[in-house]
Amino acid sequence: MPSSTKKAQDKTQMPRPNKDLLVKRLNRIVGQVSGITRMVEEEKYSGDILNQVAAARSALDALGLILLEQQTQDCIAQALKTGKGEEAAAQLMQVVKKVRG
Repeated sequence: MPSSTKKAQDKTQMPRPNKDLLVKRLNRIVGQVSGITRMVEEEKYSGDILNQVAAARSALDALGLILLEQQTQDCIAQALKTGKGEEAAAQLMQVVKKVRG
């Protein structure tokens, strides 16, 4: 198996101890977004819709922070196992840059 394929496979199969928490948060976010859709369809006041958009964005940011924490722990653990600290730090910085936009 080519190393690039193995790396991609390894990244997708990481254990996620907080999976239930993440799914619960995602379901709540889906509900918020559905509510925003309903508000637009019902022609609600734009200020109220914007408040809900801000709440959904905040919920997504909180979810992202949980995932970033897990990614940081994974990178540190991998660096300690393999002794490839620079590679792990570079990988972590790529993720941080994606999260920050």
